Amino acid sequence: MDEATLASIAELHAALVKAGIGKYDKAHNEMPVYSWKACCQYNYRDAFDWKGSKTPAKPATAPDVYTIQEGDTLWSIAHKDRTGGVQVGDLIKANPGINPKLKIGQKINFGNAKGIIVQPDPKEETETSDSRDEVVKSIQKTLNSRYKAGLIVDGFNGPKTKSALIKALQKELNKQFNKKLVVDGKWGTKTKTAIVTVEKGNITWILQAALYLEGFNPGSLDSIFGKGTESALSKFQKAKKIIADNKAGKETFTKLFAA
Repeated sequence: MDEATLASIAELHAALVKAGIGKYDKAHNEMPVYSWKACCQYNYRDAFDWKGSKTPAKPATAPDVYTIQEGDTLWSIAHKDRTGGVQVGDLIKANPGINPKLKIGQKINFGNAKGIIVQPDPKEETETSDSRDEVVKSIQKTLNSRYKAGLIVDGFNGPKTKSALIKALQKELNKQFNKKLVVDGKWGTKTKTAIVTVEKGNITWILQAALYLEGFNPGSLDSIFGKGTESALSKFQKAKKIIADNKAGKETFTKLFAA
C-alpha cells in the first residue's frame, strides 16, 4: 500500500476506536451482496501506528469498458470512478438503450460517461447510496400504480418504500387468501402468520422487490419465480442463516421485513 492509503487507514482506525465503533460489526460473509466476494488481503495492523506522509494520492479512474459483476447496479458502477463526477445519468447517456436490469458479464461503456459528467443536484449530495437507483424507481412506480402507495419516485431505498411493500403484501394476502389483515404497512404477528409459501404471481413480484432492496438482485422483477429469483433467494437465506430451500415462507419474509 502507498503512504496515503496507510495514513488513511491509520486515521480511520483511530477515529473508530475513539468512537467505540466496531463492537457489533458483522463478519464479511454476513454482509448482503458482498458475502460472495473475496476479501482483500493486507496487514492492516502495520497501518495503525503509521507515521509517514499524509498527502492524499490521486484517485484511480474507472476503466473505459466495465464488465458487470454480481451485485452491480448502475449507481455502484458510476461510483467506481474514484475521481468523482460520473452519475447514473451519464452511464445511461454513454450506453443508449441500456437496461437497468444488468446481466453478469455484460459490458458497458464507461469511457464516454467520464466525458459527459453532469454536476449532481446539491440535494442529492445528502442522500444515501441507494438514491437515484433506477430499479428502486421502477419498484416505487409499480407500488404507486398497482397499490396506490403515493410514493415519491426518487429511487431512494428508504422506510416509506419498505412500508409500502409490506402494505402491498398485506393487500395481496387479503385479496388472494382472504386473510383479513389490517393494511398498515407494519410487520406484525398477524401478517407473519398469514404468510403463504410463494410460487408465482404478484406476491412473487413483492418478493423480488424486497430481495432487491436488501441487496440481492433477482435479475428481473417479472413476477416469475425463475432461476434469478431462486439464486437471489438462496443467497439471502444463507446470509441470514436460515434454511436455504429456495422457498419463500414465513421465516424468509420475516427476515426481509421485520428489521
